[in-house]
Amino acid sequence: MKILKRKSLTLEDTRGLDGLDAKTEALRTLRAPLLDAFDVYKSNIYYGIITETDKQHAEIVAWYHDLCDLKESAISAPPAGIRKYLKGGTKA
Repeated sequence: MKILKRKSLTLEDTRGLDGLDAKTEALRTLRAPLLDAFDVYKSNIYYGIITETDKQHAEIVAWYHDLCDLKESAISAPPAGIRKYLKGGTKA
């Protein structure tokens, strides 16, 4: 079989995999670029390149915990502070 076209994995692609190990792996794959963006964000905060309010900090930390728990809402809707560090317009 010849592969004619490839498309990026999306959350919609995981809908029918409930309860399967494949879904967990797919969510981890979708989570990876978000964790990379978070690393850049937190480094910029740490070095003082950007600042955040207490409210923004709480929002990012809550989102990060949800992301670690593989919640689809965290994958599909990262905070604005994180979105700007996503490479190539990554979409969930």
